[in-house]
Amino acid sequence: MNRSVVVLAGLFLSMVRFVRHTDDAVDRYIIAEMAAQHIPGVSLCVARDDRIVKTRSYGLANVEMNVPAGPKSEFAIASMTKSITASAIMLLVQDGKLTLDDPITKYFDGLPETWKPITVRQLLTHTSGIKDHYHDFPIYPTVELNRRLEYADSEYVKAHVDAGLNFMPGEHWAYSGSNYALLGMIITKVTGRPYAEFITQRIFAPLGMSDTHFIDLAKIIPNRVAGYWWKDGTLKNGGFTGQTFSGAADVSVITTAGDLCKWSIGLTSAKIWNKSSVSEMWTPARLRSGEVASTVLGQSYGLGWFITRHNGYSMITHNGSFVTGFTSAMASFPERKLIVVLLTNQWDADPVAMMFGVAGMYDAELIPANRMTVRADTRPDFVDRVKLLLSALFGGSADVASIVTPGFGRYIATIPRAPASMAPPPGWNSTPSRIAFSTSSRVAPVAMQPGKSGRKAE
Repeated sequence: MNRSVVVLAGLFLSMVRFVRHTDDAVDRYIIAEMAAQHIPGVSLCVARDDRIVKTRSYGLANVEMNVPAGPKSEFAIASMTKSITASAIMLLVQDGKLTLDDPITKYFDGLPETWKPITVRQLLTHTSGIKDHYHDFPIYPTVELNRRLEYADSEYVKAHVDAGLNFMPGEHWAYSGSNYALLGMIITKVTGRPYAEFITQRIFAPLGMSDTHFIDLAKIIPNRVAGYWWKDGTLKNGGFTGQTFSGAADVSVITTAGDLCKWSIGLTSAKIWNKSSVSEMWTPARLRSGEVASTVLGQSYGLGWFITRHNGYSMITHNGSFVTGFTSAMASFPERKLIVVLLTNQWDADPVAMMFGVAGMYDAELIPANRMTVRADTRPDFVDRVKLLLSALFGGSADVASIVTPGFGRYIATIPRAPASMAPPPGWNSTPSRIAFSTSSRVAPVAMQPGKSGRKAE
């Protein structure tokens, strides 16, 4: 047999074994986390190099009926809907139907003087100052609306106008779902079609997202997952929110992790969105002062996306939680070409930490710090030699012949020596050598984004 064929076959088998090992490890990890966090069901998708490498559902879609979660089980993704709404607005920008700097008075009549400076961009970036109809940003008061009731669009807008702004448009950043509910109304006004219809036709259908719908409390939607809470040591059904709030453009999408992976891949494929649109969404917004709009945790916010870093790599992310019993997370790591989407039907779960755990299993560069442990190096003699070399270089010593090869020594001789003031601190060379790697099967909770939608109602 041709030697090259043998080599390729060996490499292929090695890759198969690696994928199978990773796949099994991820399954064990997810199942363990579900038990620890009392999560009935999970939908997971991982994409690498713009290709889905894993998609699987775990547990139950409906506990009372004992219905298993399957590949078509649709979870409510709550605030992750905002990213989809932002991508729909960018399609209208590409179509020339609106601009990001349009004042919203172009789309809503009768707004007061204080609202006239508000732009579409400020709705997208949470810098409008408009009060929230939930309580995701507790520094400011909310709009007094009963989320169990239904309101006409005009009633909804009037309630926000009557409540007044939290601050002048563009002065601060404050997460507000109301911004995105208004964006949904703008999409309807501009296109002449219901928000859900426009997005289904322009985004979901072209990307093959056949298992994605919008919440409609009256409609029969096959494979709709039931949501739950873990309260007082027992699992309970999720809370209720009326159609006005469940069906708004900030929280209304129900879908699978697999379909969300298709959408995430589609964002950067240049088939629907051009590169400038994606760049606009993933660029941190700025306040009127010129400062970057950021959260209290230091994350930047673009157009419908949180923009931050994980282990030194850029991360584009959003999570979502809903009072009806769901909490989920998704993240794209552009430099690592990795996407992870994790959806759950348990409001008190921590999918963000689970998402990081899965990401670390597919890419060692992304292993979260709280899944690393410290152990003594198995080659302390080698590490000590490296430390000795660094001490010699930083300390300005020319005597490195006993540490390196003759060839490397001649190369080092051409490099200017650092001044003695840059020498390592006393005791550095005696520090025990250590390495860090992942061993823990449990990931501690990670705080990322503003609070869960609907907490105030409970």
